[in-house]
Amino acid sequence: MVQSEIPRVEEFLAELQKSWKQATKIMEEAQKNMKRQFNKKRQNLQGSKVEDNVWLENKNIQLNQLSKKLDNKRYRPFRISKDIGSGVF
Repeated sequence: MVQSEIPRVEEFLAELQKSWKQATKIMEEAQKNMKRQFNKKRQNLQGSKVEDNVWLENKNIQLNQLSKKLDNKRYRPFRISKDIGSGVF
């Protein structure tokens, strides 16, 4: 804390530091809350785990098919090799 000979300045600095600590505490709590809310939707809802077989959807796959309408909607089952993150394999 910075020392000063003027009492009002010292009071102001003390209040400023108190407000700063309170603001950082509230921001950390808000970040924790946002992370918890975000992760609610990012869980592995299918219950898949490593070594399971899953079907690969062609949703974001671009192939040299003449018509997407006639293309396969899913491709053969693939084995999950490793867990990258929650809900992502």
